[in-house]
Amino acid sequence: MSAVDVRPLRQSGFSLVELMVVIVVAAILVAIAVPGFRDLIHRNQVSSASNELLASLAYARGEAITRGQLVSMCPSTDNGASCADVTTYESGWMVYTYPAGAASANQTFDSGKSILLRATTARTGVSVRTKESAVITFGQQGQLNPSTPLTFLTCYRSGDSTDVGESTTKVPGAELDVNGSGGVTAKTLTNAESCTPS
Repeated sequence: MSAVDVRPLRQSGFSLVELMVVIVVAAILVAIAVPGFRDLIHRNQVSSASNELLASLAYARGEAITRGQLVSMCPSTDNGASCADVTTYESGWMVYTYPAGAASANQTFDSGKSILLRATTARTGVSVRTKESAVITFGQQGQLNPSTPLTFLTCYRSGDSTDVGESTTKVPGAELDVNGSGGVTAKTLTNAESCTPS
């Protein structure tokens, strides 16, 4: 009979010290990554709201040219059921037109007469402001009617506050300028610029 080799089996796995080192390193990496990831999310909120506003302005202008009639846009606080007399667009906005010959420029939405083309819902985490609370109207050639230039400012704001947001180095705001002919230009705000249109 041959002798049986009775050597103890070696256990595999991590020691307590190795496990603690891994946990500490992971905690440090999370502490470094989370603030940057949070800023990325906030920048995306600002960019998304500004891009959606830009798309709606371009859509309203394009529809005015295509249809050969007035197309208007206004802020809405009730998911596109009516226009709101405010300068804040973060609660949503709507794009609508009128039956031919039924209305003049800058008329508020009338569910019995106006034709709703597009409505957006409220945006969270951002403030979207303009100076004037009047209805925006694009004419048949795509021009603003009246031809007074407009400025929209989109900035991040913390929480569910109704305060105006702020533009910072980490999360800059966005500005949309609409000229009298209806063209729109976009730019990024610096951290020194206000998020309240002047």
